[in-house]
Amino acid sequence: MFKKLIVCLVFFLMMISAVSAVNHNDFTAPDDFKKIREDAYVLYGTLKNADELLSIVEYTEYDWNDYTHNDTEYKYTVFKGENNTFNYTDYKINEVGSFELVESQGNKYIIDFSIIGDDTHLNKTYAHLLEFNRLNNIGPIEK
Repeated sequence: MFKKLIVCLVFFLMMISAVSAVNHNDFTAPDDFKKIREDAYVLYGTLKNADELLSIVEYTEYDWNDYTHNDTEYKYTVFKGENNTFNYTDYKINEVGSFELVESQGNKYIIDFSIIGDDTHLNKTYAHLLEFNRLNNIGPIEK
């Protein structure tokens, strides 16, 4: 009986993951970004170390609130950028980035470019966000 329950549970979880799978192949990353997962790309620096990360996150209210919520305990600060984009600094892990909410084929995604460093790197992440939008013929939407 217990084995049947476990098998049913595993089957149920597999079905849920198959139904909720998202096809991120429809997006084009800026030049020089290499795909490392279905939902992530990395730009390697001159020393072959990861320099910048592009994350494509399927929108949920929970994730959006996590991205847009300032948290002084973790030294995470979000500030509104131009045209419904956002920038953030996360000094606990020494990361900064730019993100937005987009809609493509009826689905919403959080597009996040992040880099290890201080806020002097925000121009770079924001420029890559704009390039991503141009390549994919999309733009940020209001939440």
